[in-house]
Amino acid sequence: MDIYLTIMVTILVITQVVRITQNTIQLHRQNILFKEQLSQLKDVTQEDFDKQKKAYSLAIEYFESKLNEEVQ
Repeated sequence: MDIYLTIMVTILVITQVVRITQNTIQLHRQNILFKEQLSQLKDVTQEDFDKQKKAYSLAIEYFESKLNEEVQ
């Protein structure tokens, strides 16, 4: 009975080590991707924000006008 318990515990430990290793590798890959994407944010300027605000305002005006047309 002791041999079976030892085998089962060994298998469980090995399984956990493999999972931890896989998670570590995945986190490392995600960290690299995150840093790459974060470095691209340096290129964003105030002009980009202003254009985004203008586009948002134009979209609101458009949808409000369409909504008003449907009501009338």
